[in-house]
Amino acid sequence: MDDEYVRHHDDLIAGQYVMIAVTDTGIGIPSDILERVYEPFFTTKAEGKGTGLGLAMVYGFLKQSGGHVKIYSEIGAGTTVKLYFPREMAIEDTLVSATSGDIKGGEETVLVVEDDDEVREVAVSMLSDLGYRVVKARDAVAALAVVDSGIPIDLIFTDVMMPGTLRSPELARKAKERLPNVAVLFTSGYTQNAIVHGGRLDPGVELLAKPYTREALARKIRHVLANHAQRRLTAKQPRQPTGEDAVKGATVLLVEDDELIRLTATEMLNDLGCKVMEASSAEEGLKALDEAAVDILVTDVGLPGVSGLQLAKDARSLRPDLCIVVATGDSGIQSDAELLDAVLVVKPYAPETLRRSLENALQAKARP
Repeated sequence: MDDEYVRHHDDLIAGQYVMIAVTDTGIGIPSDILERVYEPFFTTKAEGKGTGLGLAMVYGFLKQSGGHVKIYSEIGAGTTVKLYFPREMAIEDTLVSATSGDIKGGEETVLVVEDDDEVREVAVSMLSDLGYRVVKARDAVAALAVVDSGIPIDLIFTDVMMPGTLRSPELARKAKERLPNVAVLFTSGYTQNAIVHGGRLDPGVELLAKPYTREALARKIRHVLANHAQRRLTAKQPRQPTGEDAVKGATVLLVEDDELIRLTATEMLNDLGCKVMEASSAEEGLKALDEAAVDILVTDVGLPGVSGLQLAKDARSLRPDLCIVVATGDSGIQSDAELLDAVLVVKPYAPETLRRSLENALQAKARP
């Protein structure tokens, strides 16, 4: 966009932009409506068929990104929407994916709660192919009836936005009252809903964003079940201080987004005689590594945003001599851990398992 163009748009800066154009061959948009398409709640659809927020959100997103949006339309010919994003000149990060191993399923029983028939059947098919026993319900009331029927359920996989008077968070609460050991995984195509507040998930809540792939679903299910098992195991484990061993006195940075697991893992590490630093995200973990001396990094793989494997790679670049332990419920990432010269510990882990993992990490770095 040159100086002449941006002169007529106060919020734009001259320079290079990336443009994405979406074109249809519809009936076109009349000029009087075209002037109002970005107005919040303005819609030409029938009541209950549209919110009038779609293009308003697009407009807001583009402006917040320093970009621009332009609509061209011709009656009887169609419409083109052009989205302009400021070109980013930085070098692209090389990401380490946590998805290179085999896709793992299980034999647990999953209750799928989804009001959209097609989406529900796709989820049921995916989970069945992965080996799970699957039962289904089309709303929260029907799901609670399944729970009350006595069928043993290991995990409830439920859409957040459900029809009816019983909301999904309430379903989760009532189900846990009846089945204290059941795990819950929410799914939603919306970023703002009953379980997201201030841009963050409520504590202890797991969410899989729609649309999701079979691989993403498989890994998220294993992650949720493993974390749930970890909480249950550590809640039963009595604290037992240990004697002298290789890990006593080591400074450990623990990166875990689940607050309860982080708390219990910290207790385990303290009982082993370690000095513990805590972080709940990869960003916090890197900041801690940059500011303090750390002997061992223990990171969950399923961190929000930047994965634990990417954190391990960044940490290895920052501290080549760092010992690294990666924790996950998916043993299929063993090869990813080996590439990073890291020790893998599979959730749920007991204190003795964690101790051995720390010792193995220290021994691996001590080898010539």
